[in-house]
Amino acid sequence: MKGVNVQIMGQSLIVASDAGDDWVKSVAETVDERIKAIRAGTQTVSSINLAILAALNFADELEHLRREHRELVDRIEAMNKRLSAAIDGDPS
Repeated sequence: MKGVNVQIMGQSLIVASDAGDDWVKSVAETVDERIKAIRAGTQTVSSINLAILAALNFADELEHLRREHRELVDRIEAMNKRLSAAIDGDPS
């Protein structure tokens, strides 16, 4: 793992990652942008509170995406079963 220097909330951080520098910088930019958006829409000035709100925001988004992914996988599996049954000549 190597360290990548990034800026979040005006703070310089070194993030250890196996991912490429561009990926780490892109993720850090996304976090910084989300925090700026939250800061613009709230009276919160505490950097800890902003970080917690950003984490909750990302966790909410992640959970929605996980559920959507599971639903899509379930639909694909059901379609695959129907297609296999149709190919095999099973009318059910």
